[in-house]
Amino acid sequence: MFGSHTFRLRLLIGSVALLGVAGCQSSSTQWQGGEASATGFVSGSSWSAKAATDDNAESSYSGVYSNMTDDFWADGPHGSQNSLSQVSFATEGSDFDPEIDPSGTSLVYASTQHATKADLYRKKIDGKTITRLTSDSGEDVMPAISADGKWIAFASDRSGNWDIWMMPFSGGPATQMTFDSDHELHPSFSPDGSELTYCRRNSRSGSWEIWSYRMDSPGTRTYVCDGLFPQWCPDGSRSTLLFQRARQRGSQFFSIWTVDFSQGECSNPTEIVAASDTAIMHPSWSPNGELICYCTVNNPGSVANWPTQADVWMVGIDGSGQAPLTQGAHRNMQPTWSKDGRIFFVSDRGGQDVIWAIPAASSTPAAPGSRFATVDTTVGNDD
Repeated sequence: MFGSHTFRLRLLIGSVALLGVAGCQSSSTQWQGGEASATGFVSGSSWSAKAATDDNAESSYSGVYSNMTDDFWADGPHGSQNSLSQVSFATEGSDFDPEIDPSGTSLVYASTQHATKADLYRKKIDGKTITRLTSDSGEDVMPAISADGKWIAFASDRSGNWDIWMMPFSGGPATQMTFDSDHELHPSFSPDGSELTYCRRNSRSGSWEIWSYRMDSPGTRTYVCDGLFPQWCPDGSRSTLLFQRARQRGSQFFSIWTVDFSQGECSNPTEIVAASDTAIMHPSWSPNGELICYCTVNNPGSVANWPTQADVWMVGIDGSGQAPLTQGAHRNMQPTWSKDGRIFFVSDRGGQDVIWAIPAASSTPAAPGSRFATVDTTVGNDD
């Protein structure tokens, strides 16, 4: 199952297909065994659904999207399209794994727009020019930016298997940080920059685990807990990790958890969001650490390899106020929060998987005593 080619393809499409290798062994889960096409996921062609178009529709939009109907824009019908903006513009391949720098002005992401293997790029969020940060024989994905904005950690298989590497934010040579024969992915810096945390596949047990080490002592690592895609809370007063974990009963789809981790000790594991018929993945903190955004795939057991539809949601850290930011016909995944309150995510709504942004204010908080928030219907529907 972990042949390098198949694993690389699953990683590039955002790791949703890791349902089958992260402990989800339910016989109904079809994502665990499908082989990916070599010309599909890497180039972006097989994981880009055809955009909803209507050549006969009246439209006032100009440029490459001039034939799109109002429903394409949205997550907002009829005049609310300004709430959503396209941020990256690959016309070949795909852009994915978005990460916003602490200043909220720059985006670092992975892309296959210039090669069949992914490299890292940097651009101003509101700009059009891009800077290629890596160009090597391996895949470079899952960038994480340190809180001081000086460093980028990322996952790469350039040394033969997936390890964590680090490079200056401005560009330059990368330094290998982990050297295990097991795969290691998805790094995250602690707010004070003292710890680097990542997930690692235990080749003996087959489980995904979260590990951490102090930057001043990289040779000493500490096991945190089982899970995938850890992210440190940006609130430096709380030593809390956010992550996803495969459920051990029932559907065994992913759910979202937090855990406190301080001085090498793990405590207070807390499940925030779970559903029996939905995979809940790719969690990300709001800048103040009070909210979480994530993506959902309904009935994932009926999906082979990669979903055609997924949505971005937000929720309070106490599990209250769940609200969708996207709804409808597109694949919206890998959300991440920016300092200015926008949520950046990968979507195929233009026919190519690239990065878009939407204000978190598109959903309103839940009423007191209610678990679910209300959604502004002018920005919450792409059907």
